[in-house]
Amino acid sequence: MARCASDGCQRWCPDIFARRGAGNSIDGLWFCSARCVEQMARRRLLQARPLATGIPVVPPLRLGVLLRHACAVTAGDLNRGLAAQRHSRVKLGAQLRAMGAVDADALLRALAAQAGISYLSALDPLCVRDAPGGLSPAAVRALGIVPFSAPERGRIRVAVAAPVPRVAFGALRQLTGWTPEPYLVDDDSFRALMEAYGAGVAGQPLPGPPVEFVQAHSLSDAAARIAAAATSGGRTTVTEAHWEPYTWVRIQGESVVRDVLLAHDSNEEVPCLAANTSH
Repeated sequence: MARCASDGCQRWCPDIFARRGAGNSIDGLWFCSARCVEQMARRRLLQARPLATGIPVVPPLRLGVLLRHACAVTAGDLNRGLAAQRHSRVKLGAQLRAMGAVDADALLRALAAQAGISYLSALDPLCVRDAPGGLSPAAVRALGIVPFSAPERGRIRVAVAAPVPRVAFGALRQLTGWTPEPYLVDDDSFRALMEAYGAGVAGQPLPGPPVEFVQAHSLSDAAARIAAAATSGGRTTVTEAHWEPYTWVRIQGESVVRDVLLAHDSNEEVPCLAANTSH
């Protein structure tokens, strides 16, 4: 006999009824009701552990050292930039750019070397209008990562801005199974890519199961949305990834994929956004 996997319930059901669709099968476990699924979802949201960084972290060299080594800035300009930064509180690179002391490409190369990743001096925003990777624009904004090519052999190329969101790489890998290959772009290019991502497919049906994205209002709202998706029919899997301040849960069934994003704060109340796209 099948037994409900929810803590504190463990209701029994004859196997013949379970095989005929009574209750819900999630991650290979049987749950007798949507209420028990919601309790499971709430527990997993509360117990979600932070992810490790998605790419190896190496002790970074100081940006000023890298710029001087590349002869991209003079010692005098670097000292003046450091002095001005103490008052402006902006990043050193932005300070040097505002002073006209460093070339944009030289700064991008130095930042990429500091992060230990590749860089792109230019990337046409048109390449992301078809939402490569099938993420929703809202998910892309939350991650701080913009896929710019289709997944290939388990890897996907993504654009990022400094500072590199390493933990979000782990979230993307855990939720989708793709290993991100990051490329650093300048801030203006990154903003343009964010704005263009998915713009060409908004409202258009695409092949494959639809991916529904919802940002939940609170922990209770997130658990209810997860339960609603997981009990919509057929066998489903539920996978969560946690990186501050978010927990992202993907519910994948036979005909639909739903992403639920919960932003944590002291009140558990966040603005709600929704977007749809496809794989």
